[in-house]
Formats: sequence, C-alpha cells, structure tokens
Amino acid sequence: MKQLLTLMILTSSILSCRIKTETITAPSSFQLLIPDTTNNSRAHGDSDDINYRSKIENKIGLSDLKKGADSLEVRLWYDFSFSNSKELYLLKFQDTICLLSYYRVYLRQINYDDEGRNRAWNPYTDPIIDSSISKSVLLTKDDFKQLHIDSIWFLKSQSELKIPDSVGFTDCDSYIIEIADKKRFKYLRHHCAMGYYNKTKLIEILSYMDFCERITALSRRHNAIVPYKYD
Repeated sequence: MKQLLTLMILTSSILSCRIKTETITAPSSFQLLIPDTTNNSRAHGDSDDINYRSKIENKIGLSDLKKGADSLEVRLWYDFSFSNSKELYLLKFQDTICLLSYYRVYLRQINYDDEGRNRAWNPYTDPIIDSSISKSVLLTKDDFKQLHIDSIWFLKSQSELKIPDSVGFTDCDSYIIEIADKKRFKYLRHHCAMGYYNKTKLIEILSYMDFCERITALSRRHNAIVPYKYD
C-alpha cells in the first residue's frame, strides 16, 4: 500500500548543538554517537554541520533526533556545493511498515529582510528557508528489507577514518546521515566521498556510499522524489 502526502513551508527558531567527544552517556543512558573532535580537525567540520542541520530541521518542523526517537528514524541529507536546494530522505520505521519522506529545501542566498544589508549575515550559521516541499509514501517490510537497516550503526564517518591531512577537497557533494532510536543518536558525514576513495582506497567509504545509494534508489523506485524547481 502506498500513500502520497504533500507538505510544507515552515519557519521556526534556531536550535544549537555542542559536539562532545566519543560516546556520551547521559543519566538516562541515552548515547550520542558523534565523531570525537579531540585532535581531529575534520571532526570540527562535523560539529558545525550538526548545528546547521539542526537549525534547518527545526525550521521545517522536524524533531531533534539528538534527543532520541520513539521508533527507529533515519535521515539522509544530500548537498551539492553549487545548488540552492538540499535533499532530505527520511525513514520512520514502525513494526512492519516504514514512512519514507523526501524533502527538497530551498535556502535563501540573500537576506532580503535586511533591506539595507546593515548586518553581516552568514547563511551557514543562520540559515533562512525560502520554501520546502515534501512527498511521502508508506512502505511495507518487503519494500525496504534490502536496506539492511541495522548495518547503519556500524558505518564510519569520514572524520573517523585515517585520511592524510594532505588529502582534501572543497566544492563537491556531501552525504550526511543522522539516525536515532530510543537509546542512541548517531551522526555521519562524507564530503566528496568518491574523491577521497580514489585517493585512499578505504573500503569504509564504499560501504557508506552503498548504504546511501540504497536509500536514494528506494526513493526513486517508489516515485517519492520532488523535482528541482528552476524558477
């Protein structure tokens, strides 16, 4: 059974997040599984990105996964350096069904609310959303069983891999994964993944990209993607 929904253009407040080291266990035993920033310059980029994603998600009406989720939830972001839109694939699992949602989020490049351009505005630390469009489909277990969703907990973020400091890229694409359940939250990010793979041949990069491709392929197969708006 498939059900299509269309949503939303929302704005809200700014949410902040502070990166911690390794696995952080709160009194409630909830774990934040995020890259350790200690002596790791690449992980500092993860810290900034977590703040950025949190603000966008808050503005389009999504919950804060760093506080956990009632059932398993996966969010996959796709960014490209020269695009003014971002893609978000969201999977919410409940028993034998899954709600697959696709969001296309258009971000403002200029702060039109500041007519005199009197203040310095950083679209990365203070993102402003022009519009957001989404489509959702309801999947059965047979639809998503090839994801092998449990394997996501074993994937590694780029900043956790042994990559020489001499290897780096600027403008490129990025794949960001956030996953949460009642007990834990995990964040992973790979920027210009295939560029890094060609330089390092690290199998962990291919494992990560394979999982991302399984999610995007599932969305295409169920016609859950919103086309890019050119006007």
